[in-house]
Amino acid sequence: MLTTVDDFEAQVLVGKHDLDLVPSRLRAKGTVEDELLAGMAEAGMRILEREQVRLQPPGREELDRTYAQLKQIHGQAYDWSPPDVAGLERLPSNRMRQYVRTWINEWDLRRLDSTYQPEIGTVELEVDLSTDRDLGEPAEDT
Repeated sequence: MLTTVDDFEAQVLVGKHDLDLVPSRLRAKGTVEDELLAGMAEAGMRILEREQVRLQPPGREELDRTYAQLKQIHGQAYDWSPPDVAGLERLPSNRMRQYVRTWINEWDLRRLDSTYQPEIGTVELEVDLSTDRDLGEPAEDT
């Protein structure tokens, strides 16, 4: 099992032409090991391309259940009674990890200063999976 960003296939396998370039680079080395590795790389990329399962966003019941469990665990871990926190607005675009991090961060801050009212939010980061030309090409095996 593994996870990728939502547009991994479009950005990397197709956009960077890795489906073609990675196996051909490996085969260019001319060794039996690299030929086998090229075949495994192709198989792995085909699995990513064809068998990807998109996760559904968490529903209200799942979020409520997770919140209650985390609140209990946080309270036991720090021997306190965490207050109810609003967390993130419940939107289909939010990931479970965003909710969890927001709840825990707010509890941590409120545990340190019960009068503090943090304003926690999220921002969308642009993921650039292109090759950085300043880093140069990968070193060749000798």
